[in-house]
Amino acid sequence: MTPRRGKLPWAFVMPKVSIHELRTLKLPVETAVDAVLELDREHGGALAFGTIVQAQIESEGEPGLVLVVQRRGSDATEQRKFSLEAVAAAFIRYCWKARIPLPRHGAKRIEIIPEGFSITIEGTVEMVRRHGPLPQRARAVSSQTA
Repeated sequence: MTPRRGKLPWAFVMPKVSIHELRTLKLPVETAVDAVLELDREHGGALAFGTIVQAQIESEGEPGLVLVVQRRGSDATEQRKFSLEAVAAAFIRYCWKARIPLPRHGAKRIEIIPEGFSITIEGTVEMVRRHGPLPQRARAVSSQTA
């Protein structure tokens, strides 16, 4: 069976090259608070309309961001804890709104660091190779320098 004009047979595989990306974004506590408050406001929450009395990162037990907020016109405070997943989601939304490009696909990890949080995105992109195979000598040289 011959393929139609312009179509490649399904068994034909184009050789590919890959690009591995490892990206780390440091998220200071102030930025994490801003991102969480913005997401809370977008979902109808009232935290953004109060005064932040305390913001701290909790690393023991269930790690996350703890905010203590005093509502306007009240002496009472409210404490809310945001898990690492909630902080990561808020930060991804924050970046999207600020037009900071983040890869959609890729493994995402969040960790607590002294400055606040660290979000790592790791992924691989494969593209069609635009050249023939490299000579053996070129491969050996590149693996020795790496």
